[in-house]
Amino acid sequence: MSFQSLRHDTLIVLSDRRAVGLSLTFALFALMFFAVFSFLPVLLMERLRVTHQTAGLLSALVLVVNVIGNLATGMLLSRGLGRTALLTAACLVMGLAGSGIFLPVLPDTAAFALCLLFSAFGGVIPTILLSSAPVVAPAAGLVPVVLGLILQGNNLGQILGPTAIGAAQDRLGWEPAAYIVAAAAITAVILVRST
Repeated sequence: MSFQSLRHDTLIVLSDRRAVGLSLTFALFALMFFAVFSFLPVLLMERLRVTHQTAGLLSALVLVVNVIGNLATGMLLSRGLGRTALLTAACLVMGLAGSGIFLPVLPDTAAFALCLLFSAFGGVIPTILLSSAPVVAPAAGLVPVVLGLILQGNNLGQILGPTAIGAAQDRLGWEPAAYIVAAAAITAVILVRST
């Protein structure tokens, strides 16, 4: 593949509203997901007052639930459930659960249950976004370029989420993290519904 061909394919994908929408949605998802998961062991030790070892085991359990969300989404898509509806629901649940995880208003066990819920619905979004690449690609040969763009969104969110939460937590504690996650969820819903 020549540079000219690569440049041409990239410009076509970057001018496609749906492909860019998938990438931005993945960035917002990754921001939410890594905002919680980058700090989950520390958060569990503080909220549940558990040891490092127990926090590690609980974090592993939360990640297993994410896999269940991935698999369940594949089944739901194969049965004809709409991508937009599933994405909207998943973003809303992640936003609400993320807020409940970071705000000190719920009992500790309820906050942990929200971690499980957040993780399960967090499994929905990447499954849909990655499987949507062939649906939105302007041509079959551009599917890899669309996937690359989607993954760049993921990379951006992985940087922004922990950085924003870490900076906010250093200055003001965990509470601002709730608002960051909620804002990302609302923005993701607006994006999903408009593309």
